[in-house]
Amino acid sequence: MRVALFTDTYLPQVNGVSRTLARLVRHLADGGHEVALVSPRIEEAPAEHVVLHHRLRGVPVPVYPELLLTGPLGRRGRAALDDFAPDVVHCATESTVGRGGRRWALRRGHPLVTSFHTNFPEYAAGYGLGFAESFAWALLRRFHEPALRTLCPSRATLEELRARGFHERLGIWSRGVDSHLFDPARRSAELREELAPGAEVVLLYVGRLAPEKRIETLFEAFVRLRGRTESSVALVLTGDGPLGDDLRRRAEPGVHFTGYLRGEALSAAYASADICAFPSDTETFGNVVTEAMASGLPVVGADRGGVRDTIRHGETGFLTRPRDPEALAEALLELVENPALRKEMGAAARADARTRSWPAILEGVVEVYREAAGGARRVVDGVR
Repeated sequence: MRVALFTDTYLPQVNGVSRTLARLVRHLADGGHEVALVSPRIEEAPAEHVVLHHRLRGVPVPVYPELLLTGPLGRRGRAALDDFAPDVVHCATESTVGRGGRRWALRRGHPLVTSFHTNFPEYAAGYGLGFAESFAWALLRRFHEPALRTLCPSRATLEELRARGFHERLGIWSRGVDSHLFDPARRSAELREELAPGAEVVLLYVGRLAPEKRIETLFEAFVRLRGRTESSVALVLTGDGPLGDDLRRRAEPGVHFTGYLRGEALSAAYASADICAFPSDTETFGNVVTEAMASGLPVVGADRGGVRDTIRHGETGFLTRPRDPEALAEALLELVENPALRKEMGAAARADARTRSWPAILEGVVEVYREAAGGARRVVDGVR
């Protein structure tokens, strides 16, 4: 099968969407399928595992510089894709690259699959654009309307899209986790001391340092937590983003920053911590949660969005009221003060994560492609 994949983010950008799509591309190649990838020009070298990589020059969005606005597909791009002659087109994102792919697919009459990964309307308020939220939802509904299937990462996201008036051809494309890379065995006393010198309990946050991730809620909760425990507690933040410089200036004692970590360095950081704190209430899934769980950490997250599909409250971690630093502090305190509970929940989290197989999940996407190419709309195993 020949798949044309359009995306506004791809490796080496560090986010859940880029990493998920790179896994999908490799899975397709390993299965003998051919992929034509259209993305912004992020680096000079073309992507691996594709037979065609058409890259479009772009400029960063001022309030969200990780997102590049590109120009049109152009005559050269259209000709290359026409020669590729895909069996199905997947527009994985809804910005300029995705919109260009949608337009090309509809004009050529190719079967179209779309996916919804990021709740940008929810992000709007954090960037001073709350007035545009309803308009953004209208644009997204229109974008996905022609798709034979629209895939979203979690049950919570699917239900929200239905409530927002999206079409009925929605399915769940969940997320797996590499439980070999993210493994408690990678715990390192030396790294732990480097990340949080002298700390008895290490809390870890992984993700963008941005308004939609509710870092302010985590900072407030950390201050309350330290005032209620005699244990030496540290908070390590892994990642970066538009709030990075400001957060570093205002950080309380015991807060440490690593910047972005990748691969084994990231997995060692997870394994060397004790608790994952993830306050974001805008997640459509939250890959961080499953990575932390695979690393043997209990996770405290917001009771909203895709995180609700992964954390089993009271078993693998705690779900707390969104944007409530008091609730977050109390849940963290329970784990800080109870090492046996941390160990029990961490073991349950690891066991749960090991059931989340990437190959099975990605093969479900391939089945959706086959259905779209054949005009079918039945439920398939793995992508519901």
